[in-house]
Amino acid sequence: MNKLGKKFMYFADGNGANATSEAYAVEAGQLVGVKPKTTTTTVAYFMRSDDAKDKITFTHDNTTATTGHRCREIGKALAEASNAGPHHDGMTDIADLDNSIFYSNLKFITALSIALID
Repeated sequence: MNKLGKKFMYFADGNGANATSEAYAVEAGQLVGVKPKTTTTTVAYFMRSDDAKDKITFTHDNTTATTGHRCREIGKALAEASNAGPHHDGMTDIADLDNSIFYSNLKFITALSIALID
């Protein structure tokens, strides 16, 4: 764990992480929910200190007719990353499309978008 004793999750959308909303690092304990949006998208919400929520929308394949919606797998991976430890630097890459790094079995994620919600 880092010196603050907190764990963080990292996301990058594949556009170089050099502009607003292309990358996002959030304290793992701020995860408040994961839900399906469409058959090919899942949204994860993170609480901010100002009581607003940020969201990450993951795009993935449609498995609803075979193994069920990918929401379960994404939620399970986020919960596992939030609770796993110890981390040597406190940061866990969840879906870094810039560097093709995926946590656990999340290689089915083909895109993600980052939105700061007021």
